[in-house]
Formats: sequence, C-alpha cells, structure tokens
Amino acid sequence: MRPENCQLAEYEAWFESECNKLTLDPGFSVVGPFIAPRGIPGFPPWHSDFAIIYPDHMYIRVAEYYEESSQLYRICGYRRYFAYHYGKCSDQRDEDGFPCRIKAVNLRIEQDNKNGCHAHHLNPNHIPQSRLPGLDFDRIDPFEFIRAVDEHRRSLRPLHEILGFNWS
Repeated sequence: MRPENCQLAEYEAWFESECNKLTLDPGFSVVGPFIAPRGIPGFPPWHSDFAIIYPDHMYIRVAEYYEESSQLYRICGYRRYFAYHYGKCSDQRDEDGFPCRIKAVNLRIEQDNKNGCHAHHLNPNHIPQSRLPGLDFDRIDPFEFIRAVDEHRRSLRPLHEILGFNWS
C-alpha cells in the first residue's frame, strides 16, 4: 500500500519495491520510473512518473505529485495530485521520453487543482467523483491501477469492474 505522509526515502523505497514486482512481457518498453524532488533534495515537494508502453500501441502512465505536510519533528509529503492513464499511445514523445497525451483515453483517473477528483472514460468528459461509486480516490495507488490494466488486457473484463466501481 502506498505510504501516507511519508518522507521521500520511504516513498522511493516503496515505489522501487512495487516496480520490482511487475512482470512485463517481451516487447513492452518502459519510461522511468522517475522520482524527483522539485525543491530541496530529499524533501517535499516531489513527483514520480512511470510509463509502460505495449507492443499494440497502448500505454499506461502513472504520475503522482507530493507536497509538504509538516508533522511533529519531521517534514513529510502527501499526495496532492495524481493522474493514472491508460489509452492509445502517440508516436510523439515529450522531452523525458513519455508518449504525448492523446485526448481520447480508455480510462484516466486523476485529481488535479482545476477539477478535483474525476475520471475520463472513452471520451474527454470529466466524470466527477460523485458519479463513481466504489472508487476511493484516497486509496487507489499507481500499482493497483497498473495491475488492473494488466488484468483487463489479459481477461478483457472492463477496467471499472476490476477496480471495483460503477459508472452512474
């Protein structure tokens, strides 16, 4: 489970451990994982970014952004924003090698400053958290999303069923 109110070293250890548990089939490629402080090294804020690119031109990209949460005697970070994306992969890459985002997606679950917690499913509309019963935005983590996409690709079960929520 993703660490809450943690220090960067704790987050990095967890992230690396989860990456090491992934089994990727031949032909997959990855970008990252990148975990980088955006200020003083070792302290919040920081962000993580990771992508898995499938041979059939689909991809997963998971990104999290942590900000400072002061606790007694230690400075920690908490997940402020995130974006977990699964969809068609563009041939274009950004400066870090990640596929450039295409507007149409299979599923993107995110929390951002402008729209709060919401999802995009098979279209660019923002589906608010209130219309996603069963999806716990505080609980979901990038590796749960990656495992759900993997199961979806293997079983063809809908992603929302695997992740345990309904569209309303």
